[in-house]
Amino acid sequence: MKKRILALLLCASTVISMTGCGSKGESAEATEAVENTESTEEAPAVPLAKYDLKGSDYVTLCDHSAIEVTISGDYEVTDQDVLDYVEKIFTQGGPFYTTDPDKTTVEEGDIVNVDYVGKLDGEAFQGGTAENQNIDVSNNSSASGTSYIDGFTDGLLGASVGDVIDSNVTFPEDYNNEDLAGKEVVFTFTVNSIQKEVTVDTMDDEFASEQFGVDSVDAVYEQVRQYLESSAESSHKNDIYSAIEDYLLDNCTVDMPADYRSDVIEAIRQNFISRYCDGDESQMESVLTSYGYTEESIEQEWSDSVESSIKLELIVKAIAEKEDIQIDDTEFEDYVSTIVSNGGYGDVDTLYSNYGYGDSVYGKNQIRVIYLAGLVLDKLSETAVVTENAVEETEGTEAAESTETVETTEE
Repeated sequence: MKKRILALLLCASTVISMTGCGSKGESAEATEAVENTESTEEAPAVPLAKYDLKGSDYVTLCDHSAIEVTISGDYEVTDQDVLDYVEKIFTQGGPFYTTDPDKTTVEEGDIVNVDYVGKLDGEAFQGGTAENQNIDVSNNSSASGTSYIDGFTDGLLGASVGDVIDSNVTFPEDYNNEDLAGKEVVFTFTVNSIQKEVTVDTMDDEFASEQFGVDSVDAVYEQVRQYLESSAESSHKNDIYSAIEDYLLDNCTVDMPADYRSDVIEAIRQNFISRYCDGDESQMESVLTSYGYTEESIEQEWSDSVESSIKLELIVKAIAEKEDIQIDDTEFEDYVSTIVSNGGYGDVDTLYSNYGYGDSVYGKNQIRVIYLAGLVLDKLSETAVVTENAVEETEGTEAAESTETVETTEE
């Protein structure tokens, strides 16, 4: 459920607003550090659990029965898109190789598949044994380009498939393993096969099965199409949801609870000091400077983010109350389990504490709001009137905009 309300709430709850919600700029390392830091059991610096506000107490709702929104995007998957993505797999995931049945002798430029065992004084040493390795003999490297120590592949030139070859190699004096630095060892290679590169055009069913775990080449393209169509559908849905959120923010009236807003900002500030400044507030200025911020600019960013987040939180609650949208506890627990598993939080308490600045009760409440937002947006999208501005290629012109209005039937 990658919707903007979720991004805003996450932004307020994990202090990733160092770079703004959803962005990864110069402070990406700081963002990742906060997201992956385990919480402690200490009392929260700012107790936020007391805030469980009722949306209808603060929100005057707009008419949301048939929200009119406009989205722009290319949500169609073409045959060319599928082909381009398969080629991307080969470019970024490759090079890929398979056995060349027509070659039996290793020559310059060949890629050779081998098993090898490295021995020091007749004993195999740790890290010196590998199987089914593709080696670029001429460049003394793996097929993917990782370099080997000098002379590692010298004995393979001229070898035949099935041969067992010993190669004497001396590790450099400055090698990072002191037990091997400057030592002469013997690598025993078993030549399994000589390889040929597989491209998009030469891929066959056997390779598709071995490399991608599918029955045929056609199945590779079909799976890619399904993935792209699913991604396009998600983008379409999320664009609609984001536009609905914008509409709600623009048209609902929210009486901002000032104490809640100021306490959340203070919790973010205290969390920042704890995580980035070792709990020493005097370090805050220098740490912020290293990321290109001043205290004034970061606090303004936090303030803007928190204000949007709280507004959306209260609007969601108010709509849920009016439309009688309720959370199924079993489904919510499954949702939380997925976040814990995919996010690497370790356990539910750590997740809740991270989202609540150390206040696990508040953190759970916030995650329930995120989940509730999904239910509300699902409901509103069913009756939303969506105008789609798409770009169509036309003969004689670079592009022409076409507009189509549809009533969504998002599931």
